[in-house]
Amino acid sequence: THAEIAAEVGAVAVLVTCSTVSPAVDGMLPRAFPVFKIDTAMVAEAVRQGGRIGVIATNPTTLAPTRGLLESQAVASGQAVQVEMVLVEGALQALMSGDGTSHDCLVAQAVADLAPTVDVVVLAQASMARVVAALPPGPVPILTSPHLALAQVKKAL
Repeated sequence: THAEIAAEVGAVAVLVTCSTVSPAVDGMLPRAFPVFKIDTAMVAEAVRQGGRIGVIATNPTTLAPTRGLLESQAVASGQAVQVEMVLVEGALQALMSGDGTSHDCLVAQAVADLAPTVDVVVLAQASMARVVAALPPGPVPILTSPHLALAQVKKAL
């Protein structure tokens, strides 16, 4: 319904910006315009960069869709991957209550703990991208969806 409303107001493309609902894009009827998932480009890059992929999420509903997308991308790419999922307890609640500092500290600590054990870290929600700028240089790439998704949309259009 949201995609149809976007078309009615003149959109030439739609970017679904929630990882939790992005699997619904696969079930949409064909449209006259492209519909993108925010995490598709990030997941493709993660699979390209390494077989050991760490995923950090603050919302538990994001875990299964992100794992599924990573595994599907790996199969499509002919790659073998191991996915380690980390749920950062309390971070989403802190952010939703206006405590961005606590959110960012919890996510940064999860990145620091996970990075030494994987080839690449994926921050599974766009809301976590804000943390990357404050992270010290680490041993592995840290991927977020917003810029990669927008580059994918720009290239397609």
